[in-house]
Amino acid sequence: MKKLILAAAIAATAAAGGYFYHLDPKTDSDIDPLLTLIPAESAFVSFATEDYDHYQYLHAFGYAQESLYDYLDDRELTAEQAFIIQYLDGYLQSAVDKQTLKTYLGTPDNIKPVMYTLGLVPVYKLQLENSDAFWRTISQVEQETGATYQAGQFGEVTYRRYRLTEEEDEDIGLIIAVGNQVATFTLDLPMLGEENPLKLALGIEKPQLSFAQSDRFSELKTKYGQQYSNYAYLDHQAIIQGLTQPASNRIARQLEALQQQTSEPFLNEIRHPACQAELTAIARNWPRTVGLAEYSMHNGQAAIKGKLVIESHNQVIINALKAIRGFLPEVTDPTERIFSIGLGLDVSKLATSVGSIWNDLRQPSYSCDFLADFQQSLGDENPATMLSLGASMLGSVKGMHFALNDLTLDTEHPFGPQWDKLDFLFTLSANQPENLLLSAQMFVPELAQLTLEANGEPIDLSTLVSAETGIQTPLFARLNDKHLALYSGAQSATSAEAILKQPLTAKGLFQFDVNMPRFMEAMRLAAEFSGEELPEELMHESTSNVITQFVIDINDSGITVDYHQHSTTPVQ
Repeated sequence: MKKLILAAAIAATAAAGGYFYHLDPKTDSDIDPLLTLIPAESAFVSFATEDYDHYQYLHAFGYAQESLYDYLDDRELTAEQAFIIQYLDGYLQSAVDKQTLKTYLGTPDNIKPVMYTLGLVPVYKLQLENSDAFWRTISQVEQETGATYQAGQFGEVTYRRYRLTEEEDEDIGLIIAVGNQVATFTLDLPMLGEENPLKLALGIEKPQLSFAQSDRFSELKTKYGQQYSNYAYLDHQAIIQGLTQPASNRIARQLEALQQQTSEPFLNEIRHPACQAELTAIARNWPRTVGLAEYSMHNGQAAIKGKLVIESHNQVIINALKAIRGFLPEVTDPTERIFSIGLGLDVSKLATSVGSIWNDLRQPSYSCDFLADFQQSLGDENPATMLSLGASMLGSVKGMHFALNDLTLDTEHPFGPQWDKLDFLFTLSANQPENLLLSAQMFVPELAQLTLEANGEPIDLSTLVSAETGIQTPLFARLNDKHLALYSGAQSATSAEAILKQPLTAKGLFQFDVNMPRFMEAMRLAAEFSGEELPEELMHESTSNVITQFVIDINDSGITVDYHQHSTTPVQ
């Protein structure tokens, strides 16, 4: 079974392979013929509204310098599983220039792929310009890995099937097909019997109601706007319906076909009437996850801007989370720093909000066994009481923020590597933060020497820090009626000046940005300073030339993650 799961995971990766879905909108995607092949009931759909230059995206964000083999940890693969990894790895490596990528994939300069599911089965489709070049690459990777296949044909659609499992009773096949200048990557699962959607995936059969015929896209545009290049969603209600209600949709029928292949009744518990009713109610409150993105080029640099929304109709939880939104500073361009992180939190509302969420999760009392176990794990004591005691001294806090702007190392120092430059900023935002400082001085006697007036004027703490820690570094503090700032360095001094002027407006829960080239250099310096090697997981990011920003917030639609990525170097 473990090998079956591994094979399915690798095959799903193949079906999604190369799908970078951040595109640029200008046309109505209802006319896209590929959308007529997607059933409206599909639980997952991702599509573009206009062709995009995938070479620009791959090259600009440094994917051409990555290798998938770096993430496999020497895992033992069959020849057919290795074929998938080799093909996808070749796709990334071919993005060294536009013509090499076109030759490798057989695609035009601009593409508009779609990805969706047929029940549990993923499907990925990609327009081709030269199907001979596409098959030539496939054949070359077969020779390199020793992968074998079975050839087949449905009408004008020719395909190759690669068996991904070794056990006789567990047969999963990767299907690579071409028909009407469209390449299809999907899975063939004979164990599903009549519910195996291979002909539907290849376009031989058509859905009774397609995505293009439905109102799903117009509903997304109405709710979230038409400015996005790519729209995607995961339908939680369709998934729960398939899990809990017999024969209700394709997911349900496929699960029942799998149930017939095993003596283990894995559907019995989740299809108990209590679980069916209670999970359906939960899914109704949390119906979908929606992804939105737009792709753009500016001065030769690629950029992606979008959001992820976990939709919710649970007003108790949403209102509780909205209540604790706190202050997040308006910060400078992330190209000017290494990284920054901010927590927006109205501590005065924390206990009440957590108590509301706890009560909501405890009601109604579930009868479904595993949901009842979850409720039991929450305990009988509302955590709001303990939180209110712990937050009593911090109730004025609205947020915290840290930024590392610059870091350099003096490797020529006679006593070994020493920090040559450390430019950072920490801010604590609160109503009358001087009261927090007075409270801290009661518990930390060393802080009694610190005297700050809430007038916004900078105070030099370098001597105090040196006396208490022995560390020789410039450090300054500024305090007013809204913010306490601790900083070192000219850039942080400028940022502190700007933040001290900002009102304590609630703007979200969390924000983060990282300049990956500068961050990797800082990690290299930190490793050199400590005498340690750079962790292997960070080495995988060493070729990244991306700046990433994201903000987590709450609004009436649900939980949102707004993100923005752009390359640090122009596309060559």
